[in-house]
Amino acid sequence: MSQENVEIVRRALDAYGREGLDGYLRYFDPAIEWTTTGAYLEQGTYRGHQGVRRYLAPIEAEFDDLRVEPQKLIDAGEQVVSSVRISGWGKTSGAPVALTLISVGKLRDGMVYRLRNYPDMATALEAAGLTE
Repeated sequence: MSQENVEIVRRALDAYGREGLDGYLRYFDPAIEWTTTGAYLEQGTYRGHQGVRRYLAPIEAEFDDLRVEPQKLIDAGEQVVSSVRISGWGKTSGAPVALTLISVGKLRDGMVYRLRNYPDMATALEAAGLTE
């Protein structure tokens, strides 16, 4: 089951790249809970699909040619540790912009139901019960 979870996360990220946020949300439980670090966007806990939309709205509003690329997806049983590069061009400045989000997602019944961002891979691995 755990390798299946890695593939679900990979498909979700691919869907975001192809179809945008609507495609991405198909892989999230309607009651998703996403807790962020505040490293790039506002810190907080976002609930439900509308909460995820609020969290990601600034990225969608500020980037042209948005790309979402998994750098690492690590099997952690019912969890997946991920390092994802988000890049694009600033809509106003035209400057290239890139950021990396490190997260641990918990899956159930083929859907992500909880997602937590972490400041670095070591902290995310520890939270998932793994070591680097």
